[in-house]
Amino acid sequence: MATTADRVREFREQGFTIARGFFSPDEAARMLADVEQCVGDDKKPTSLTDNGIVYTGGIFTRCAYTREQLASQRVVDFIKPVAGDDLWVVMDQAVTKHPGAGVFRWHQDNGYNRLKREHFQLWIALTETRKQNGALTVAPGSHRRGLLPHKFVGGGQMEVQADIGATTHIDANVGDVILFSSLMLHCTGPNQADAARVAYVAEYMPLADLAWHAKPPYFVAAERGKSAPHFVNEQRGAKSVTNQLMYLGPRLTHAAKNLLRPVRDALRSKR
Repeated sequence: MATTADRVREFREQGFTIARGFFSPDEAARMLADVEQCVGDDKKPTSLTDNGIVYTGGIFTRCAYTREQLASQRVVDFIKPVAGDDLWVVMDQAVTKHPGAGVFRWHQDNGYNRLKREHFQLWIALTETRKQNGALTVAPGSHRRGLLPHKFVGGGQMEVQADIGATTHIDANVGDVILFSSLMLHCTGPNQADAARVAYVAEYMPLADLAWHAKPPYFVAAERGKSAPHFVNEQRGAKSVTNQLMYLGPRLTHAAKNLLRPVRDALRSKR
């Protein structure tokens, strides 16, 4: 088994590390049941749901079992050597690729959320994942290139506007976990199998960092390296003047778009 030092070295060099069989089949099945419950409860599709790919978010806010897993000491011990001792979960999403689903294009997660600092994605295989059904494909080492330009290409998707470089796809069995950098280039291929492929991703960030777009309550997973699951109404990173100034531009742009939205909608309705 890989040592902690091995995993940290791999993450720093490659942008990801893999833990095989991290969750047992029973644990993965219970998380899959949480995902399926939320998929059934959601009546309105997300902006990314398209072309046979269904995105479902807010699972840890609704499902106690999955929430407990994300803040378990076992998960904290796996993430903290890379991400730090004080962590919160910014968001999550289950990605269900139905048979015939298309590709999800090459991107960095920072290209979507426009956060300026690296954060950390815990990707969990809830069904068997192979190249045939849309396995995760990565560009090892690409996280060291920083945030690259992205372009909106339709269907809710962004696509990186840069050379990808060398790539590898990662087969995963049920319960396998991949921890990867938000700056690592990655994509998923089409599902050419006859069953759905389901993965669950939780996004972790140091408590000292700010996610300007996130809304309360915020879920704290760890403090001082220990499991400390609880919700708070204020981000610790929001107290930093540096953080506030860092996201002043995006906030002003977002506010302006909200102010102009009624005018834009009215113009569209007249066409």
